[in-house]
Amino acid sequence: MRRLMRTVSLVLGLALGMGMCAGAGAAEPLTIRIGTPDQSVGPTPSGGVGITTLLDARKLLQQEFEKDGITVQWTYFKGAGPAVNEAFANKQLDFAYLGDLAAIIGRANGLQTRFLVPLRGTNSFLAVAPDSGITRLEDLKGKRLTVFKGTAYQLSLDRALARAGLTERDLQVVNLDWNAALAALAAKQLDANWASVSLLTLQDKGLAKILLSTRDLGREYTIQSGFVGTEAFIAAHPDLTQRLVNVLVRTQAWASEPGNLSEFLAVTTERSGIPLALARAEYEGDDPKFRFSPLADDFLLTNYQGSVDQAKEAGLIRKTYDVRGWIDSSFVDKAVAGLKLDGYWQHYDRNGQPLPARPVTQ
Repeated sequence: MRRLMRTVSLVLGLALGMGMCAGAGAAEPLTIRIGTPDQSVGPTPSGGVGITTLLDARKLLQQEFEKDGITVQWTYFKGAGPAVNEAFANKQLDFAYLGDLAAIIGRANGLQTRFLVPLRGTNSFLAVAPDSGITRLEDLKGKRLTVFKGTAYQLSLDRALARAGLTERDLQVVNLDWNAALAALAAKQLDANWASVSLLTLQDKGLAKILLSTRDLGREYTIQSGFVGTEAFIAAHPDLTQRLVNVLVRTQAWASEPGNLSEFLAVTTERSGIPLALARAEYEGDDPKFRFSPLADDFLLTNYQGSVDQAKEAGLIRKTYDVRGWIDSSFVDKAVAGLKLDGYWQHYDRNGQPLPARPVTQ
């Protein structure tokens, strides 16, 4: 009897121990956490008229990972890029879509990220009060202008000012978020506003005049952006990172087709609440294959390096760095090959001019 009891106890102990080990080894359900600035004007948070809004509206990433029990969580930040960087610092995000300046500031301040999938060519607009007397960039000297500092629009403004031989020090620059800036210009508390295509709403109401946009200045004056990921997530889950990039590249290939522009604008404007006319003003006339190219070509690398150096010169970051050690094109390269998209996108030079087609590698 004692021997029987010892055997039963041993079996129960082994079973309990195996159960505890199994419980200890059971991983928590994985959630991929993605953040982006909230650029909606309606009740539903969104990334504005862009790829992130299309991805979330159509649940493209959710569909990719749900079969594995992996959740994709989107978070939209009213505080734009600075708020996204804070979430990165607090280990609350795995990936984010950011404009160039916010991503650069985060990396320069020690955030261990990698830049994975670019987008490019977002335009900035200069709106002036109807009675400001401003007729060219040079006339901004001494005027009161607002820009949302810490966002990509600040670098775009600084490049435009440099073209006119000016810096922010030559103006009275006021830091306001986008909504506050619109209200201030409409109330004639400011002379000018450098921001997105949303400024057209003031022109339509006769409250401001669009003096120029980066379309008038050249592609090198536009805003670049893209998806960045934490090195910790990428190192722990390179396979999941590749699958995520595959979805992004496939989606950007779809958006690159001119025939899909109307559908792209319809989906993203409905979700974001941004008027369709504004979305058309931003995208129509541009080459979608340039706007949605995921390639780290000469244009992208030169523009980002220039933005890093510019941010250092403006005192926005303490030290510069080589973007070639930060921009990781390996995942995009694998996605392009796997999706048989070799040669689909052109490469562009530092000024945004197309380069001769490269031979397709077999």
